[in-house]
Amino acid sequence: MTFRTCAAAVAFTLAAAAHAQPWPSKPIRIINGNAPGGSADVSARVVGDVAARGLGQPFVIENRAGAGGGIALDAVVRAAPDGHTLLISADSSLYLPMMRPGAGFSPEKQLTPIVILTTQPLVLAVNSALGIRTAAEFVARAKAAPAPLPYATPSATGTQVVAAEAFFRIAGIRLTNIPYKGGGQAVGDLASGQVPVGMLGSAPLVPHAAAGRIVMLAVSSKNRSAVLPQVPSLAEAGYPGVDLSQWFGILGPAGLPREIVARLSAEFLKALADPDVRQRLATAALEGVGGTPEDMARRMREESAVWLRIARDVGMRVE
Repeated sequence: MTFRTCAAAVAFTLAAAAHAQPWPSKPIRIINGNAPGGSADVSARVVGDVAARGLGQPFVIENRAGAGGGIALDAVVRAAPDGHTLLISADSSLYLPMMRPGAGFSPEKQLTPIVILTTQPLVLAVNSALGIRTAAEFVARAKAAPAPLPYATPSATGTQVVAAEAFFRIAGIRLTNIPYKGGGQAVGDLASGQVPVGMLGSAPLVPHAAAGRIVMLAVSSKNRSAVLPQVPSLAEAGYPGVDLSQWFGILGPAGLPREIVARLSAEFLKALADPDVRQRLATAALEGVGGTPEDMARRMREESAVWLRIARDVGMRVE
């Protein structure tokens, strides 16, 4: 055997071994389009900690906040489909790019759905120093204010804004949105009194409500939430017509191999069935969802048209 032939054989053997290397071969990045401390972060860490045991590699959460989740979304769309880069995303971050004229973005074509981890109610909350205890009292205060009250949301274009503006229209009030780069930052300012009102996901609100720093007035779903049974719905409080919640799901780049999708789905579902995981999620006012990748893809197809219609009805604009 010549040296050239031997070298070629060694190279072929190394390439074949690399190709046959079992997945995952290194830690798996989960890119989060929000700042640390929000509901997406909680969902990924609580469920991911348990799912990682079955995979034999840790999940590393990488926060890339900005552009309504678009920075993280773009990073995952461009990533190699090898199963080592995933996305944790809120529903709105997937639908938002579709509102940009000429964007040509399709979640169905450019991402691989894996599993919906959690859902949460959206909560109308106020700083406790305001002395407001009900949605009706809040509406009266907003109507009497000499200027529109500021209200916090995790971004300028998320489901929280859609839910808030839909409610404000029904109630006949106007407020000014103060968008943040994630729920954790927004809740921190609400709890400290930097901003008096928020429409926010439930998970980061719960500890501040328990400490008496904020009051959760109502959830934006049609009925009371199973994870916040003590908080009335907006419909129950006398403002029907708003029925929105938020979910967080795991996706990968387009072209992710089926066997990797199946393995990830199985490990996440095992984690969601774990009693300790479900309790930790419930403590954060998050409810586990689960389902197959096909279930997630179907929900995204059916839900996106409804979300986009409501977003346009309330006058949301995307630059």
